[in-house]
Parts: sequence; C-alpha cells; structure tokens
Amino acid sequence: MGVIELPVFLAIVSAILGATVGSFLNVVIYRIPRGLSVNEPRRSFCPKCKYQIPFHLNIPILSWFLLAGKCKNCSGVVSFRYCFVEILTAFLFLLAWLTFAGSFDQVFYENPQLVLVSWFLISLLVAASFIDIEHHIIPDRINKCGAVVGIISAFIFPSIVHEFMGMDQIFYQGFGSRVKAVGWSLTGIACGLLVLYSVVIFGKIIFGKKSLSSGDSVTWNIIEGKENPILIIEDNEMPFEDLFFVGTEKIVLCSSEIEINGQEYGKGDLIVYYDRLVFGDDVVIPIEEWKTLNGKSSEINYKREAMGLGDVKFIAMFGAFIGWKGVLFALFAASLIGTAVNLPGKILGKDSAFTRIPFGPYLAAGALFWLFCGADLLEWYFNLLTIEIQ
Repeated sequence: MGVIELPVFLAIVSAILGATVGSFLNVVIYRIPRGLSVNEPRRSFCPKCKYQIPFHLNIPILSWFLLAGKCKNCSGVVSFRYCFVEILTAFLFLLAWLTFAGSFDQVFYENPQLVLVSWFLISLLVAASFIDIEHHIIPDRINKCGAVVGIISAFIFPSIVHEFMGMDQIFYQGFGSRVKAVGWSLTGIACGLLVLYSVVIFGKIIFGKKSLSSGDSVTWNIIEGKENPILIIEDNEMPFEDLFFVGTEKIVLCSSEIEINGQEYGKGDLIVYYDRLVFGDDVVIPIEEWKTLNGKSSEINYKREAMGLGDVKFIAMFGAFIGWKGVLFALFAASLIGTAVNLPGKILGKDSAFTRIPFGPYLAAGALFWLFCGADLLEWYFNLLTIEIQ
C-alpha cells in the first residue's frame, strides 16, 4: 500500500474539514431562524423526537447513508438536505484549498493564508442560502458577523484585494496597504448596499402596491392547506404561489368582519404573509394552524417588493470580502442563474421547489462563482473585446 503524498493528504483533510463544518452549519441553519442557541444543547438532536445524537451516529455524510436517512431513535425521516449541506461544504472547502493554498502535486503556493478567509466566507454563504430557502429570511447575525470579519480580514491579509476582489496586483506590505485594503472592503459593502437598495426602491415604485379590491364591501376567504392556499375575492381565485415570491409580500385586508378558525375577531386590519396571519398587535397565527379564514373588506391591498432587505444586507456582507467588482458580478450572475432556473417553470406554468427558491441563494452562487473564477473570466472577456475591436 503506497503512502499518500502530502499535497493529496492536505487536500483530503480540507474536504473532511469541510464536511465537519457542514455538519455544524446544519445546526446553524436549523437553530438560528428558530431563535435557538447554537451551543445549547451542544449535541445535535432529532427535530422530531429531540433525541440527542451521540458522536458515533453523527459522522458527517456517512451517518446519513448508514442510517438510511432515518433517526436511530424514532425512525423519523431525516431530510437529505443535512447530507447535501455537508457534501456541498466539503466540495467547496476542497475547491478553495486548490484555488488559494495548494494543489494535488504542490503544497503552499500563492497565498495559503487566504484559504482560511475563503472557508469562512463559504460557510456564511452556505448557511445563509439554506436558511433563506427554508424561511425566506437571511438573519442579521450572519450579515453583521460576515461584514465585520470581512473588514478585519482585509486589514490582516491585504492581499485579499487582489485575490478576492480582482484588483490590480501590487506589493501588499506595511500599514498603508492594510488601510487601503480596508477601504476597498468598505467600498464593496457600500456598493452592495447602494446597488441592491436601489433595486428595492425601484421595485417599490413599480410593484409596491396593487389594489385587489376597494370601495364596496366584498366577501373573501382563503381555502386549502399549507402547501398552496388560495385567496378568493368574490369569484376571483389567486393562489399564494402567484402572490408570494421573496417572502416579504403581504396582503392587507381592511375588514369589517373577520373570522379565523371559527372565531370572530371583529373590525380591523388583517395582514396575510406567506407563512402567518397578523391581526392587531397580539394575534399571530402560523399558516399550519389555519383551518378556516373569511371576512368582509372594504379595501384589499397587495404589497410587494422586488426583493427583501435581507438580500441587501447579504450582498453588502460578502461585498466586504469580494469588493465592488465581485458585487456587480455576483448580482449579474445571480440574475442569469435565477432566470435560467425559474423561466422554464414559469413558461410551462408549473410550480416546483426550484421556482420557489428566493434570490439569496442565487446571490451566494454568484459570489462563489466570482471567488473561484470570476476575475479570470472577466479579464478573459475584456481581452476578447479588445481583440475584436482591434
């Protein structure tokens, strides 16, 4: 049996480390949106029976296959998402190692210290993406933590300006270069905030408010269950899948009569989100608890945004790492990827898990694309333009 060479061994270690980090990211993805601590309990637990999983049954990737995707204690189904996150993170950690640190036949070239920064950024992007897919939110804790670490990383490793941000190669040494690197990091944050917030404002102007009914009192009700409720106003049917896209939309019903689950709530404004009802300051009812919902309203308004503010903060966060060029590239790439994924379903009129993906994961994909090959692709494109012009 031959001895594994050091470059191959380190590449394997990076993949194993990625799978392990992916296991922790699953904890983050499950707990943070639910307001739970990522430290208590220290061990992972089954979401269904709360059985705390022992170490020997919590081996990244392998355990899911060995247990056939089921909990050892209650035999409840464990989503493949847990295994997929570990596989994805392992792959991205390996790719980051091969891009910034070494290769399968060479150890420590270019800027190996930057692999640590790339691993941290990858972890943030993966966690935020899967939280956004499930809950249609990107927690501020992730965005704030990432922005701070991005700025600090630029100060400690000023070569990030060239390697991550795609700026011209210069000699990065001394305090002055570190201050400039922080400046470029802040520029990336500002660019992300400015560009995407402009999209939000423009979206509000174009799509901000639409009247579904006004004037005379109309009867309405919402039928069906959790997967695809339908709002019925008089004889008009509007499925939720046609109303809720990014998770920030809402339907405001100014009602004279409201009945929820057979209980009268009287006069007031009922706000319907994709996952909950809100009436007044005290009544919040999750979508899975809806049984019956009807009423009479003099005015019904549908309010939507081009995207949520979480996306604005998200792109600003990774802008701290990849700079203004990376921000613009990620936004462009996210638009292309999102269109390619969603357009077939929209044309065919078929709803699927892919057509329900919010914009955050596409932004993350664009950022990763830039991190690994975006700068080189951009340079190739401009060189191609130069050749054609000549």
